[in-house]
Parts: sequence; C-alpha cells; structure tokens
Amino acid sequence: MSGSAIPPPPPPPPIGATGGVPASGADNSMGTWALVLGIVSIFCCPYVAGILAIIFGVKGRQKAEQGLATNGGMATAGLVLGIIGIIVSIIASIYYATSRN
Repeated sequence: MSGSAIPPPPPPPPIGATGGVPASGADNSMGTWALVLGIVSIFCCPYVAGILAIIFGVKGRQKAEQGLATNGGMATAGLVLGIIGIIVSIIASIYYATSRN
C-alpha cells in the first residue's frame, strides 16, 4: 500500500458561516428594553413604562429594518404591549373616575 495515501481532511468553515449565532455587531438592546417595559406597563407604571416601551419599540424596529439588530419581533411585541398598557390604564382611569359617587 505504498501508493494509497489518505487525503487530508477538508478545511474548517470560515468563522461566522455556521449560523445560529447573531453577528457580534448586532445591537438588540432597544428591542429587549421595549419588551421588558411593555410587560411592566401591563402590571405597574403603565404611563411611564408604556411610553418608554413605545419609544424603544419604534427605535428597535428601525434598527432591525436597517440590519443593525436581529430582534425586530421583540421590539414589535414591546411596542404593542406598551400601547395596550396605556389604553387599559386610560380606560381604567375613566371607569374609576366616573364610578365614584
């Protein structure tokens, strides 16, 4: 078996080509904060947390559209939860103000 040599293994794939891990330059903080503040706006501090969730949600969606972030869905969810938190709080405030004698 002097003429049959085992070929060398193929080279490893380039770094970042395997997928599954977002690029190190992705800034997902806006979308994450939008979601956290949206959840907080449902349970407590609806006006402050809701307004901040809307602001961070819009900014997070813009970053996702520009390709600077990978969590556009989280930003959208935070935006929606912030809006819902504010609307529910306004309805509850109106109900409370009109139901007192």
